Amino acid sequence: MNRPYTDLDYSCLPEAVMSPIARRVLLLPPLVAAVACASATPPPCRSCDAGQPDLAAERPRDGATSEASPAGEAASEVAPSVADASPEGPPATRDTPPSEAPRLTPIPDAGYLLDDDFQTGKAPGWEIRAGAGGDASVGAWSVILGTSGSVFSQGILDPNTWHIAYAKAAIGPDQIVEVRLRVIDFYAATPSSVAAVFARYDSASDSGYFLALRGDGSALIRKRDHGASASFGGAVPAGVRSGVWYTVRLEVLGSAISAFIDGVPVYAVTDDAPLAGGGVALGTIGATVEVDRVSAGEL
Repeated sequence: MNRPYTDLDYSCLPEAVMSPIARRVLLLPPLVAAVACASATPPPCRSCDAGQPDLAAERPRDGATSEASPAGEAASEVAPSVADASPEGPPATRDTPPSEAPRLTPIPDAGYLLDDDFQTGKAPGWEIRAGAGGDASVGAWSVILGTSGSVFSQGILDPNTWHIAYAKAAIGPDQIVEVRLRVIDFYAATPSSVAAVFARYDSASDSGYFLALRGDGSALIRKRDHGASASFGGAVPAGVRSGVWYTVRLEVLGSAISAFIDGVPVYAVTDDAPLAGGGVALGTIGATVEVDRVSAGEL
């Protein structure tokens, strides 16, 4: 036997439809009830759209935070997982709201003071910083023939020693450094394995600012002062992977340091005690890299 209409649930129907007279004249109660219930707006789900923590709201501590790792690069913070990164790209900055994220600074009319693509098969404008024992060969930087032509490469997968090559070109303190590179391999998928692009690097004191691309996929700006590196805050997920070409840019303008990966802002900090000056450098610890091009200009 068919179920009588009076047994149906009319709770979602408007009050006018639910009047006794309207019920008796209603010809298609099931259909009307289904349409009315389907159009009801469900309450928002508070647990389904929690999203990511707002990294921009986490203000870095004043000054840089010294590292404690014997290898020199394992920061005390735990970087967020790369899987947590937004599909649209990494967070805009570390200490700036996304609406105020830094933009790429236009290159001055004078152009780049350094523009090296290594296609001559040599790197005459570069020096390798000597190791602890004064042996420059520890750097292992050399020009090799890569898949896209000649590249400047560091091929020692050493997790204990920094391998730094610096350009001899003189550049003013307000500078823009842009490098196209790829990490060939990380020693480990941890923050301790790093490929770095330096600005304001002073080879005499082994000091400068650098953007660290790390083995766990994260990125952050660090300050290197007389061989000791320190962080301004925690890292951000950047989706960094070995074997992928990236265009990395580091802008150091006065006390403001901003970093970009493929044109997307990933980190920005302000140093209350800025380094005086220096030039361009490349470095690795626990990583091997190939560099296709290095360009730098000053403001």
